[in-house]
Amino acid sequence: MRRALGPEAQLPDGPDVVDEEDRRKGQVAGYPPRAPTEGRRRSRRQRVLLSALIVDADAETTVRCRVENVSEQGARIRLAGPGFLPPGFWLVAITAGLAYRATTVWRDGERLGVTVEEPLDLKDPDGLTARKLRSYWMNVR
Repeated sequence: MRRALGPEAQLPDGPDVVDEEDRRKGQVAGYPPRAPTEGRRRSRRQRVLLSALIVDADAETTVRCRVENVSEQGARIRLAGPGFLPPGFWLVAITAGLAYRATTVWRDGERLGVTVEEPLDLKDPDGLTARKLRSYWMNVR
């Protein structure tokens, strides 16, 4: 996902993200110290600050969100507030004009981690799904 979003979406070069949750996990009694981004993630994550849109095309609902970081296989998302989300949905990167089929891996209140598939380019849609997602994207641009 990191390559597909492009360099304009990434913050300047610097260390990978170390957030409060990672710090806490490394300091819990009974758990060995570990590097912040090691564990189940196959690739390191890169901090980004992106506005995005979660689209449940079946229910025709949308939810604004913020993508906080990405890795090659997925992203961490923060919702504006708690709410119901289906296990699978479309994640539309507003600035990039790309839509990713996303699956929720974990959720903690307003934060969730997702895995993503190859993106659909909404600037040049081919197919009914891409055209429908493009209409949602055009309404929030």
